[in-house]
Amino acid sequence: MNKLISICHRLTEGHHLIYWISIFSQILMVVAQVFTTFLIKVTVDAIQGTLYKAQLVEAWVVSFITGGAGNQYLYDNEISVLVTSIAVAGFVTGILSLIRMGLRSWVGALVNSSMQLTAFNHLERLPYSYYKRNKSGDLIQTCTRDLDVLRRFLIGDVGEINYTFWICLFCFSILMSISWPLTVVSLCLFPVMFVYSFFLVKFVRKRYRATDDSEAHMTDKINENLGAVRIVKAFNAERYEIDSFEATLQDYKGKFISWRKLSAFFFSSSDVFVFGSKLLSLLWGFYLCSQGDITVGDLVLSFTFVNMMVWPLRNVATSLSNMGQYIASSDRVSLILDEPLEDVATGSMPPIKGNIEFNHVEFKYDDASVDTIHDVSFSVKGGETVAIMGKTGSGKSTLSLLLTRLYDYTGGSIKVDGVELKDIRKSYLRRNIVPVLQDPFLFSKSISENILMANKKATKDDVERAAKIAAIHDTITNFKDGYDTPVGEKGMSLSGGQKQRVAIARTIVSNAPVLIFDDSLSAVDTETDWTIRQNLKELEKDTTTFIITHRVSTAKDADLIVVLDDGRVSEMGTHETLIKKPGLYKRIYEIQSKMA
Repeated sequence: MNKLISICHRLTEGHHLIYWISIFSQILMVVAQVFTTFLIKVTVDAIQGTLYKAQLVEAWVVSFITGGAGNQYLYDNEISVLVTSIAVAGFVTGILSLIRMGLRSWVGALVNSSMQLTAFNHLERLPYSYYKRNKSGDLIQTCTRDLDVLRRFLIGDVGEINYTFWICLFCFSILMSISWPLTVVSLCLFPVMFVYSFFLVKFVRKRYRATDDSEAHMTDKINENLGAVRIVKAFNAERYEIDSFEATLQDYKGKFISWRKLSAFFFSSSDVFVFGSKLLSLLWGFYLCSQGDITVGDLVLSFTFVNMMVWPLRNVATSLSNMGQYIASSDRVSLILDEPLEDVATGSMPPIKGNIEFNHVEFKYDDASVDTIHDVSFSVKGGETVAIMGKTGSGKSTLSLLLTRLYDYTGGSIKVDGVELKDIRKSYLRRNIVPVLQDPFLFSKSISENILMANKKATKDDVERAAKIAAIHDTITNFKDGYDTPVGEKGMSLSGGQKQRVAIARTIVSNAPVLIFDDSLSAVDTETDWTIRQNLKELEKDTTTFIITHRVSTAKDADLIVVLDDGRVSEMGTHETLIKKPGLYKRIYEIQSKMA
């Protein structure tokens, strides 16, 4: 419960004042409702002529509506006074109710946006390793369904609990002043209902958590299939994926029905306590009235107050039964919000010219049993081009992850212009060392907007220059909308080679002193590959370039070629040097020469 409160407090940061104002407006509305209802008793007692039996509360109300004139004045002017009082009280109650509903809607919108923004802001600032450990479907489920559950708790259930507390406090206090035996009998079933609800909570929570996890798995399945639609269609696997999704859906269906059955059972069975309380109140009230212990006004008021209390109490009991759902959702949200943020603001910001030195670098992934990178050492001078080659899984791409500090090396040293990489501020480092991935991600925006993401201050000429270097300018201008052409979700409207070249243009426009091409020319033909490499030479001479590739034709013009084998440097040198001695590079060269 403490975690639920803590998470809700954190998610609504900045809106606490308006939230509590809406809660206070509800209290004022309750006071007005109770006062208006109490006027019914005053009216009945005035008609019956039993105001002489008035208790302290009724005497105060009579004094208030008559301006202190008392019972006799009310007897003499009962029609005008009572009608006016009831009309005014009803009008005030209506106004307060309108204000309360308006505030509730406004606060609901504020809380919803605050929750979504807080969760998204936290997700955006989590380290890269977090996303490698968690499925996107689970995260989407948490940021949609679970946040909506917590919103309903804050706006709906907290308000219901607040309303119930004050309505019960006022009604109970007044009823006790009228007849404590009637009050005790009327409400005697509710402690039983709360105990009943308490024991049901843990079962509802367990079933809801299972349902929520199953829905997250289903969401992940949908997300995965939408991202792999080309593969599914290419292998004619629609039927297989539909059957697989149906099995997932059946699992969710079974768990959902089980959860809703238990919730529906509680909701229905709790009506026994509600109508039982109303029946006891009415029967016992008739008995006391017949004995002369209470007036007809007392009977009417007691039944009305009991009716005003029983439904909110039942709703609170229902909220209690749903508490398991709220706690389960808060647990899932806390798994995200309790995750420590990536520190991108701490560290130095030295001038980066591109001199990079690897010195006995070691690295191992958290879920790996052996080092991915082991004792890697080489150095690069500013403006040089370095090609990284090796077999699949040799650790080539891991080097780019280390250079951008998506992961930190576990041993050895990497220095950039003489400064230890770990001492450089991450945000600053990533502005100066920019990668292009083999499977680049493009956002559902125009081509121009995708390129400008790397440099918001770039001009139209800068964008076109970068596109020309990436050999994509002519292709773009042939599109109907040119640079304003939308690329579709994940760049689906472009071919693999076109996406890679747009991503290369995006990297070039950043004007970063260090560029990393992580097999980012794999989807283009050899001629286009050569054109891009020639164009890259036109960049400023002080741009250090890392090219991770499988092609000898791409690597041969590099100032230095580093060949990795099982995470170690097996060979290092220029193209001319490496083809003259036996080794992995020479074997790759001979194989690719035969295939040419």
